Amino acid sequence: MTSFIKNSWAYFSVILSLIVIIPILTIFLFLFNTGDDTWLHLKNTVLTTYALNSLILLIFSALGTLILGVITAWLVTMYIFPMKKYIEWLLVLPLAIPSYALAYVYSDLLSYGGYLILIFSYITNYEINSINFYSIYGAIFVFIFSLYPYVYLLARQAFISQSGTYIEVAKVSGLNLLSIFYKVAIPLARPALVGGVILVVMETLADYGVADYLGIETFTKGIYKAWFNLGDIVSAGKLSIILLITISIIISLEKALRGKAEFTNNTRSSRGYKYFCLNRYLGFTVLIICSIPVCIGFFIPITTIIIWSIKSINNIDLYNFIQLFISSFSLALLASFICILFAILIIYGVRTNSKIAAPFARIASLGYSIPGAVAAVAVLIPLAWIDNIISNLALLYFNISIGLLLTGSWFALLFAYLVRFLALSMHSVENSFIKIPISFDYVAKVLGKSNSSILTNIHARIGLGGISLGLLIVFVDVLKELPATMILRPFGLSTLAIKAHEFAIDERLGDAAVPLLAIVVVCLLPLFILARGIRH
Repeated sequence: MTSFIKNSWAYFSVILSLIVIIPILTIFLFLFNTGDDTWLHLKNTVLTTYALNSLILLIFSALGTLILGVITAWLVTMYIFPMKKYIEWLLVLPLAIPSYALAYVYSDLLSYGGYLILIFSYITNYEINSINFYSIYGAIFVFIFSLYPYVYLLARQAFISQSGTYIEVAKVSGLNLLSIFYKVAIPLARPALVGGVILVVMETLADYGVADYLGIETFTKGIYKAWFNLGDIVSAGKLSIILLITISIIISLEKALRGKAEFTNNTRSSRGYKYFCLNRYLGFTVLIICSIPVCIGFFIPITTIIIWSIKSINNIDLYNFIQLFISSFSLALLASFICILFAILIIYGVRTNSKIAAPFARIASLGYSIPGAVAAVAVLIPLAWIDNIISNLALLYFNISIGLLLTGSWFALLFAYLVRFLALSMHSVENSFIKIPISFDYVAKVLGKSNSSILTNIHARIGLGGISLGLLIVFVDVLKELPATMILRPFGLSTLAIKAHEFAIDERLGDAAVPLLAIVVVCLLPLFILARGIRH
C-alpha cells in the first residue's frame, strides 16, 4: 500500500495513457471480423488503387520535401546572402496554410483563364489553355510545397547544433563545401532529417482535403467514404487497420535502419560554424533559390486568398461566419487545454517513476502517427459500445430510450483530438520539464512539499514557455483538422475548415476564401513564435 501511494502519480499517468491507448487498440478488433459483401467489393475493386496512390504520394512527397528542406536549411545555415535574416523565418510560413488550401488555389490559377496560365503565356509567347492539376501530380506538388518546412526546421536545427570543428577537420582533409555537405553534415543530421520526413509521411497519409478535392483515391478518403457513403463501420475499420499497420512498419523500419547509432555533439567544446559570405551574384542566386518555395508555398496562396476574400466580401453572411469562428475557436481551445492537461500529468508521472509510466507514455505518444480518419473510427468503437450499454440499462430499469449520449457529440470529437494530438503536447511539455534539474524536486520534498505542489509551483511555472507552445501547436492543428471533424461532428456543427472544403467542392472558391483566411491568420502567431525561438 505504501508503494502504491508513493508511486500514485506514476499509476495515474498510466491510467491517462490507457485512456488514449485503448481506442487505438480497439481498431485491431476488426482483424477478427471477416467482413461482409461491402468489404469484399472494396477489396476486389478499389483497395489496390488506394494502396498504389497512397504509396506514390508517400514516396514522392517524402523525396521532394527532403530535397527542398535540406537544401534551403543548408544554404540558410552556412552562407551569408542578402535578406537572409528574413528568409530564414519566411521559409517556415507555408505551414500556416493548410495543404487543402494550396490545392484550391493552384487548381484555380492553373485552370483555363487562370492568372498563372495567362502570365506564362504572356512571358513565353506560347499559348496554353490549362494544366490538369486534378491529378496525383498536383497532389504531390501541394504536399511538397506545404510540408517541406517540417524537414527544413529539423534540418536547420541539426545543422546549427553541429560543431564547427567537424567542418574544419573536413576542410583540412581536402574536402570542399559540397563534399562536406553530403559526407559530413548530412550523415550527422540523418536522425533529424528522417524525423522530418516521417512527419511529412504522416501528414501525407493523414490527408483528406487534398485527395477529396483533386479526386484521388487514398486510404483516408476510402475510410470516409466507407463510413459515410456506405455506412459500413467494418470496412472503415479494416481500411484503418491497413493504414495503421503501414505507418507502424514505416516507423519500425526507420528505427531498425538507425539501429543503435547515436549522433551527438559535445556542445561545451563545440565551436559554431564560420559563415561563408557569398559574392553578389552567388548571393542573389541563393536568395532566388530560397525564395521560390516561400513564394509558391505562402505568398502566391495568401495573395490569392486575400483577393478572393475581397471579391466575395459582399456575399459573406456575418452571422454564420461568427458562428463558424466561435465553434472552430471553441473546439480548438478546448482540445488544446485537454491535451496539454493530459500531457502535463502524464509527463510528470513519468518523472516521478519512469519504470512504471514511461512505456505507456511512449505508446500514447504514437497517436500523432494516426491519421484523423483512423482516430475517428478508433473513438467511435468504444464510445458506441458504452452508449449501447447506457441505453440498454436505461431501457431496462427506467423504460426510457435515451439514444446516443457520447457518439456524435462534442465529447467524441474532443476525445478524437486527444488521441490524435496528445503527442504534440507531450513532446513540448517533456522538452520543458527535462530542463528542470531533478534536484529541485528533491529539495522541495525535503521541505515537505507534495507532488501536486511541486508540479504547480515549480514545473508549471518554469516550464510555462513549453506548455504555452504546446497549447498553440495543438490549437493550430485542431483548427486545420478536417477528416476527424467531418466524421465525428455533432449534427449541425460546422467549422472553418469544413465550410471552406464544402465551398471548394462546390467550386465556390470565393466563398471558401474568408474561412481559409481566418485559419491562416490564426496559424501565423504560433509559427512566428516557433521561428523566432529556433532563430535564438
